[in-house]
Amino acid sequence: MARGRRFLCTLLMACAMGGATGAQGEPLNIYVGQGQMPFADGVAKRAGLFGELMHELCNRTAQSCVFRSMPWRRVLSEAGNDPHGIVLNLGRTTEREADFVWMLDVLPTPYVLASLDRQFDSLTEALQAGPVAVMAGTPRAAQINRIRTGDQQVVEVTDPQQAAQLLHSGRVVAWYEIDLRALYLWREMDAQPPLRFGKPLSGTHSHIAGSLKLQGAQGLSRQMTAAFEEMRRDRSWQRILASYLGLERSRALLSDGW
Repeated sequence: MARGRRFLCTLLMACAMGGATGAQGEPLNIYVGQGQMPFADGVAKRAGLFGELMHELCNRTAQSCVFRSMPWRRVLSEAGNDPHGIVLNLGRTTEREADFVWMLDVLPTPYVLASLDRQFDSLTEALQAGPVAVMAGTPRAAQINRIRTGDQQVVEVTDPQQAAQLLHSGRVVAWYEIDLRALYLWREMDAQPPLRFGKPLSGTHSHIAGSLKLQGAQGLSRQMTAAFEEMRRDRSWQRILASYLGLERSRALLSDGW
């Protein structure tokens, strides 16, 4: 295998069940950014919220799906140029609005500053206190870099767990991240003290999104929406949420209509 593909992990899931496949009989390519738990991660032991959801949607809509795991920076470019490409766990932002087909709205994702010693309610406040960690290649990385001044430091990471470790070790004073992801990784590390969260600085909704070149995208979106509603009714979505977020948090999300 070519060196440039060494990070590509392809997991073939044949879910056709005798029914229709993707456009023109081709399987859907499901692009998963590595290190995106609890939402998705193609190389982890568990598939994540979006990973398990997409497996179920592929099954219920009788699609043949190939899951492709790669570093996040490659996901958007490769999926965007793929006529069979779908991206898991993509925040719907102004910058991305025209670049993808937004197929299924799955979860709200508020962005907060996670810290240990004190609460930060603004990026300016956190940068004045010390280095701030953020996921590279994201709109929030661009946002925080625009406002930093002088010798203020932004530490860009390629894996959210790196940011959690930086915060735990005291090498950054805050971590700019989705609240559910920060909580999940902190719990996985069994780290102390508990995280402190500032007020939400921004928020979006995480979607399953398709390439603009995706053939039959609107029809597939309708199928996925119907299958997702069925999962809510039969409580399979509730079981997935609870297995990653705990019963209390999953109930809170469901009570808000998710």
